[in-house]
Amino acid sequence: MSLHQYLRVLRRRWRWVAGLACACTAVAAFVSFTTPPTYQATSTLFFSLQFGNSANDLAQGSTFAQNQVGSYALLATTPAVLAPVIDELDLDATVREVAAQVSTNVVPDTVVVEVSVVDSTPELASRLANAVTGQLAETAGRLAPVTADGQRTVAATTVAPATAPTAPVGPRTGLDLAIGLLAGLALGVVLAVGRDLTDTRVRTEDDLAELTDRPLLATVDNPRQQGDRRELVVVTDPRGPEAEAFRSLRTAVQFSARPGRPLSLLVTSSRPGEGKSTVAANLALTMAEAGLRVVLVDADLRRPSVATTFDLEGAAGLTNVLVGQVDVADVLQDHGSPGLDVLAAGPLPPNPSELLAAPAMAELVARLGEDHDVVLFDAPPLLPVTDAAVLARLVDQTIVVSDASRTRRGSLTQALGLLARVEGRVVGLVFTHVRRPRTDLYGYAAAPVGPQATPAGSAARAPEPVGSGRSRVQG
Repeated sequence: MSLHQYLRVLRRRWRWVAGLACACTAVAAFVSFTTPPTYQATSTLFFSLQFGNSANDLAQGSTFAQNQVGSYALLATTPAVLAPVIDELDLDATVREVAAQVSTNVVPDTVVVEVSVVDSTPELASRLANAVTGQLAETAGRLAPVTADGQRTVAATTVAPATAPTAPVGPRTGLDLAIGLLAGLALGVVLAVGRDLTDTRVRTEDDLAELTDRPLLATVDNPRQQGDRRELVVVTDPRGPEAEAFRSLRTAVQFSARPGRPLSLLVTSSRPGEGKSTVAANLALTMAEAGLRVVLVDADLRRPSVATTFDLEGAAGLTNVLVGQVDVADVLQDHGSPGLDVLAAGPLPPNPSELLAAPAMAELVARLGEDHDVVLFDAPPLLPVTDAAVLARLVDQTIVVSDASRTRRGSLTQALGLLARVEGRVVGLVFTHVRRPRTDLYGYAAAPVGPQATPAGSAARAPEPVGSGRSRVQG
């Protein structure tokens, strides 16, 4: 990964890093503040030889003492030293427990050994250090070689007895907090990068660019849903950021259309639940708001939702038209918004794919294009069924809706590949479930709606009418 990619990961998952840093720091603080203070007392021993008067004997003795002083230091934590100390101080502890409190340090290039003891009581720490030092001197002298007349050859002298410390050596709260913070940051970065490397979702435009050259037309946050009804934000919150996102999508679609001809547009997704029906419904409203004559066709003959969303009758619709039971003009419903007609799905057929692939469907697309500027289809998802792939051959453009929180790269790649095989023209993609602060919308979210405010749709104008003379855009 490049530096830019790492920074992108951290920017996307900064909450992980911050959360783990805070958690580890809190754990470190808890441990530090609940750990009782400890005190350290240190005494110092000097080892020397007790034989030889010549310079040669003294030199050899000094070398011998330096070579052996490390062994003497190890004696400090052995039962030979600690068992007598426990008896002397009448301690209620084992040799292993006392050994954990004792540490030694040999000063380099000397015969000096420092004996340190850590305890929760400063007085006991100093007493224990002096007792260990005295017993170490006794044990070292007893274990050292003796002269011919039975005299000890090694003597240990306490040169700096331990005194009761006045300040604790632990816990070191500042250091503990720093270590906790750094550990949390490191763990957060590792988990964030690891999660990103294993995350196959298509979340950003950079992810999209790695899969296709089709542009990202818009990003929206899925409107709230009340039961089976999807909220039409263009109607309920016309000045909100999501309504503006759908207007941006409308503009992008219109710019890609061929001037002078009606536009037939298909909205689909790779998997169910990615927001395609919500996008289709709100896009239809924004196009009608711009003065275009729009018909929204519910071509999802398996799980229709358009009639429920617009609170219209869904008993008759597309299915009845395709089987020749009724004329399309008899089942078109006026939503109430100027310029928007709705064709519900009608009864669910046993063979949706075959019905949509019949010549009657192509004739219906042409028929609707005669009376409308935009024919918009809400189609089933691409991967579970073939319905959308069949319809993609009959329309001018296809929009693929992708949920930034759940769509996988493999699914989107497979869906786009399917459209390419049927020669469907993918005009671009729409990301749903993309949250953004309302302050990102310049001048609209906070603008008061007063008596002088222009009603939504009354003065809105598309950049270029899609239809040729049938558009309601005047002047």
